[in-house]
Amino acid sequence: MLHFFVPATKVQKDRAIMRETDARVAKYSRRGLILNFIVFVLCLAFGDFQEKEHNLAIVLVTGLLLVTLVRSYYLFRFDTLYARAPTRWRNQYFFASCLGAAWWSVILVTLTWLQGMRDETLVMWLYSVVFYSSVANVFAPYRHFLSLYLAIGQVPAAITAIMLGTAEGALYGCIMLVFYVMLSHQGKVTSLAYWERLEAHYSLRERAQGLENEKRTSQAQIELKNEFLVNLGQEIRSSISDVMSTLSLIDDSQLSEHHRELLTTANKATGRQIDLVNNVVDFSKITTKTLVLDEVEFDLRRVLEKFVQDFTLDAHQQGIELYYSFDPNMPLRVKGDVARLNQILATLLNHTLKASRIEHVYIEARFHQEQDDLGELQVIISDSEKNVAGENDPEAHESNQKGIGLSICKGLAECMGGSIHLRENKNRGNRIFINVTLQVVSHEDRRFGSEQKLRGKRALLVDLPDSNANALADEINAWGMSTTIASGQEQTITKLREQAANNTPFDLVLIFTKLNNMNGLALSREIAAHPDIADVKQIIAMSILQSDSPEMKLHLRSHPQICVIEKPIMRRRLHDVAVQKLLNLNIDDERKPQERDVLGLAVMPRVLLVEDHRVDQMVISAMLKKLGCYVQIANNGSEAVEIVEKERFDLVLMDYDMKEQDSIIATQKIRAHERASNSLRHLPIVAVTAAQSDSDQEVLSAGMDDHISKPIRYDDLESRLQRWLENSRV
Repeated sequence: MLHFFVPATKVQKDRAIMRETDARVAKYSRRGLILNFIVFVLCLAFGDFQEKEHNLAIVLVTGLLLVTLVRSYYLFRFDTLYARAPTRWRNQYFFASCLGAAWWSVILVTLTWLQGMRDETLVMWLYSVVFYSSVANVFAPYRHFLSLYLAIGQVPAAITAIMLGTAEGALYGCIMLVFYVMLSHQGKVTSLAYWERLEAHYSLRERAQGLENEKRTSQAQIELKNEFLVNLGQEIRSSISDVMSTLSLIDDSQLSEHHRELLTTANKATGRQIDLVNNVVDFSKITTKTLVLDEVEFDLRRVLEKFVQDFTLDAHQQGIELYYSFDPNMPLRVKGDVARLNQILATLLNHTLKASRIEHVYIEARFHQEQDDLGELQVIISDSEKNVAGENDPEAHESNQKGIGLSICKGLAECMGGSIHLRENKNRGNRIFINVTLQVVSHEDRRFGSEQKLRGKRALLVDLPDSNANALADEINAWGMSTTIASGQEQTITKLREQAANNTPFDLVLIFTKLNNMNGLALSREIAAHPDIADVKQIIAMSILQSDSPEMKLHLRSHPQICVIEKPIMRRRLHDVAVQKLLNLNIDDERKPQERDVLGLAVMPRVLLVEDHRVDQMVISAMLKKLGCYVQIANNGSEAVEIVEKERFDLVLMDYDMKEQDSIIATQKIRAHERASNSLRHLPIVAVTAAQSDSDQEVLSAGMDDHISKPIRYDDLESRLQRWLENSRV
């Protein structure tokens, strides 16, 4: 069988591409097919040829109609015929098209030979030129067929015109031959361009498909690795949780000092193992973009102050002085993932404290209010003087230090809409810039201490570090006091005696003690030894290690007007101590009515613990009892529902990982019981999960109010109880 087109490339063998090409040929051929018949019929109807050669005209029309019907069969049934055999349709249609071109050539030859180059002949020639110009573009992908098609339709008519022997015929014939050559060349060029374009497109599509397949494969591998790490992490967490739980049940009151130290070491080691597992799982979730932030409202300044206090002892044990400075215009409450923020700050401060030859660390916090209710918190941790250079210090360069902890912190900061930069400067030390985006909920309406109970009191600030002396003085002045700064023992004694002699004595002396000496104790003894200034109230700022020394304890017992405050100095604690000393008010006594138990509630709260693991029952119930709670244990969800329907509880701790979704079913039944009894009281249910705290939406959708991760730590449990028990008593 004759083949008008033989596929030679991948593109020409691609069924989808060839179908699109053939569909385009069929679409435009339908239009030309109908138009050819209409034009010829009109020429006969308005011309003289059908009158002169009536029978011949009928034959020509009948032949054109038959050829048109044959071609129409292939064109109008394209979808059906092409789907069965694309190559066969193409060959058969091309053969039918050649027949059509041959019959059209017969029409042109007949008109030209019988009438010459006039009347209907000129119209048919003009139309043929237009028709074959459009056909050349449509059939261009199949250039060999196009050349044959054009030759059949044009060359016989051109030869016939030349054979007329007239100048006009020769001219038209030559023009038709030249036109045939031009169309053939145009078809060749168009064909090459068409297939080259499709080849390029096909290559790009194959490349894109390959990249997509590689991406899916890589994504599947990453997801498999992530799932493996998460499951492995949960298994390790469960095992370590049992170890920590067992250790927490040991009564250290019966142990020797050596055994107590070993127990503390074991607890710290298990805690580090839990943190390591959490870091690995976090890193996996960050790389796969599956980390979910748990955004809650919190007091920003209190969180930052607690962060500094938590690391004070570790820093002092390493001989490192810790200083801080917080933006006074910082908002009161913000919304964000406070747990992740603490994780970032703790990891990076630990990283700084591990560096050698560091004597002091500065922590500076700024808050930049942006548009709407969003703002950026910037925390700078540095081992150099603050405010010496900004983040764009030209002499500093980006640190190349690596590690899973730093990588996790950078990933978490990016998830929180921020960034982390570690900058090194040989002359100015190292600086870490932490930026995170937080939503501002409310600003502080009035400055702390604005009630000014201490108005009119005079304070002498001695040996304060240059980094925060002015900030602390401004804070104390805001309480209504007047401050004077002194340095050294001699200058301090002189100022105290001068003011006492002028009947304007100082009411309070704040003495800052350095880590590497007991200069504060020596100065305090010197002041207490002078009869004219011995009664002045003294507050000595020193580390816990210094305050626990026998000399310091003896000095405090001997002089009741002297007290100690832990470094770094926190403004609330300093204010409370100053009020207590200067106004003879016992802050602790004022708070006792609100602190009748550990959780701050006068009535013992009732907690239902739903847990099927024996060790977890023992550990969590022991913690709850230590926190002043009455604890009742349920071994499964059904038992918990029965107990809740009979007794009243303030809180339910529900193990989220019980078998067959027992916790979810139990929660739904408890909520249904609340609705059925028309109770206005909402019973808080806190889920206890073995996974990390990334299932907030899942827990909330199950009807629970909050979640806490295993292994449960005492501080985390206490904060959860304070939050929900206070709400339940409102």
